[in-house]
Amino acid sequence: MLIYTKVSQIESLLNLPAKAFEDAKDVEKVYPFRCTKYFVELAKRVADPEPLIKQFFPDPLELSSDAQEDPFGEDGSTEHPYLVRRYANRLLVLSTNRCFMHCRFCMRKRNWKKPPFVFEDFAFLRDYLKAHPEIEDVLVSGGDPFTLPSEWLEDLLAIVRSVDTVRVLRIGTRAIGAAPHVVLEKVKVLSKFAPVWINAHFNHPAEITAEVKEVVRELLRAGCPVNSQTVLLKEVNDSYQVLRELFVKLLSVGVKPYYLFSCDPVKGVTHFYVPVDKGVAIVERLKREASGMAVPHFAVDGRDGKRILA
Repeated sequence: MLIYTKVSQIESLLNLPAKAFEDAKDVEKVYPFRCTKYFVELAKRVADPEPLIKQFFPDPLELSSDAQEDPFGEDGSTEHPYLVRRYANRLLVLSTNRCFMHCRFCMRKRNWKKPPFVFEDFAFLRDYLKAHPEIEDVLVSGGDPFTLPSEWLEDLLAIVRSVDTVRVLRIGTRAIGAAPHVVLEKVKVLSKFAPVWINAHFNHPAEITAEVKEVVRELLRAGCPVNSQTVLLKEVNDSYQVLRELFVKLLSVGVKPYYLFSCDPVKGVTHFYVPVDKGVAIVERLKREASGMAVPHFAVDGRDGKRILA
């Protein structure tokens, strides 16, 4: 698998003005660029590439944001820097700060600037979970857990499954849509700990490809249900027609649309923001005109948890 880590590596691949590449190179000095060959090639072959390109191509508007880097207080929420606890019954494990692609709207954009890290304190995690039996749901996210070796994934999942009070095990990933063949390599490991709930990330119907369909099929066979989480993004998916098509396509390949998130007010991200009222209106229309299965929860992140609006 090829991952591009410099804007200069894709100059000959995208039909964009020279000024766009000049600006992007300035942005990547602050917020690094990263994207898979798979996703760049996908953007090249679709009829309207702009909604995909906006998700990975650096934009100078990222440098004009005056928002906070960590508005929800994730850092420092537990005694361990890679364990986040914003809810009494749930724990988030930040597996790494590495991803297959840097989504320009990422809520943890601050972690791109840090040296690469990997969560390895398995004994600490086991002891923490045993000391807090009220934690019944563990989400392994990051970064993307699927960037790490299968052996690491198996060891971590075994630790979590060894604690009887943990009833729900989830993995948050964009790999299914950004590097699908890598996920296929992990299915055998996941099957050992089924059910492992997969929180996949898709923002546009063009992302639902034959490769994605194959990965979802294998995950379901392995006992790993797949839900999706989508971020409402300006000029990417902020219309009823686009989101309806996305959610119906997800259902058609076996993925349940679960969350539609309002874009978080994070430094370097706010140019993607869509007014909350518009998101509510889209979801209300989905309730009237689409299959009930195609209607996700519309949620706004807050410091004390998610607020479900529609």
